[in-house]
Amino acid sequence: MQSAASSTHPLPSTLLPQFQADLKRFATSPSSFQVVDAVSAVPPPTCSPKTVHVLDSSFNPPTQAHLRIALSALHSNAPKPQRLLLLLATQNADKAPKPAAFEHRIAMMRLLAQDIQDQYITSGNPRGVVEDDVLTVDVGITKKPYFHDKAIGIEESGFYTDPHTGNQPQQVHLLGFDSLIRLLDTKYYAPDHTLAPVDALLGKHRIRVTRRTEEGNKWGTEEEQNRPREELAKGEREAEGGRKEWAQSIDMVAGEGEAISSTRVRESANAGKWDNVDRLVGRRVREWVEEYQLYKESVAKG
Repeated sequence: MQSAASSTHPLPSTLLPQFQADLKRFATSPSSFQVVDAVSAVPPPTCSPKTVHVLDSSFNPPTQAHLRIALSALHSNAPKPQRLLLLLATQNADKAPKPAAFEHRIAMMRLLAQDIQDQYITSGNPRGVVEDDVLTVDVGITKKPYFHDKAIGIEESGFYTDPHTGNQPQQVHLLGFDSLIRLLDTKYYAPDHTLAPVDALLGKHRIRVTRRTEEGNKWGTEEEQNRPREELAKGEREAEGGRKEWAQSIDMVAGEGEAISSTRVRESANAGKWDNVDRLVGRRVREWVEEYQLYKESVAKG
C-alpha cells in the first residue's frame, strides 16, 4: 500500500501501468478485496481506526457529489480514529465496465482522495489536529457486487484489524437513496430471495444514506425516502427476512448542493462543455478526463 501527500496536478501517466498490473494480479488472486493505493496525511496515523467509512461507487468519473458525501461522513459523530475507503467493484450487479477503463477509474479515485484529504485538512476542527483526526483515504477494489459481501470481504482481508486487540472497526457504508432501495430489494438475493444476507452488513455495521434532492425528484419527499427505514423498524419486512433492529443501523441524512450524476459529466465531456464539467467534478479529475479524452463519443449510462 502506498501513501502520498496531495499534489497540485494530475498523477503521472506512469501510474496507469501500475494500476493495470494491480488489477491483473487481483483478478487471479483468491482475495475478494484489496487496497491498491492511499493518500495519507504527513505523518500518517499510527493507531488503528475505530470507523471505516466505505464510499462504494463506479467512479465513472468521481464527482463533487462523492466529495460532499465523503466529507459529510467524516465530519459526523462517528468514533475516531476514522479512515475512508473509496471502493470500486470490478464486478457490478447492474453496470458493465464502460466507458472508462478500471485503471483510469482508480487513477481518478486517487485524485478524489487527494481532494478529500485537502478539504478535510482545511475544514479541520476547532480543537486543532490531533492523532485521532489524522485521515488516510484508501483506494480499494473488490470482486463482490453486493454490499453485504463487500463488508465480509473487507473484514476477512484483515486490512483494518487492530494488530494488538484483533478487533475490527465498524464499517459505515455511504449510500445514496437509490442504493438503499437496491440493498433492500429481494430480487438480488437468489436463490431464496429473502433479505437474510443483509444481516452481514446491517447486523454489525452501519449505513449512512443520503437522500436524493434533485428537482422533480422521482424518489419522493423526505418522508417518502425515510419510509424503507420505518418499514424495517415496524417489522413490515420481517416476512422477507428483514429485522427490526436493522433500522437502528441506518442513518438518513439530507443531500447537499446541486444534484450531480456521472452521466451528466460524461455527456458534458463528450460535448466539450468544460465549464459544465468544472462545476461537476474537482479540478484534478477534470484535467485527467480532458487529457485522456475518456468520454469522447461515449455517453453510455453507468
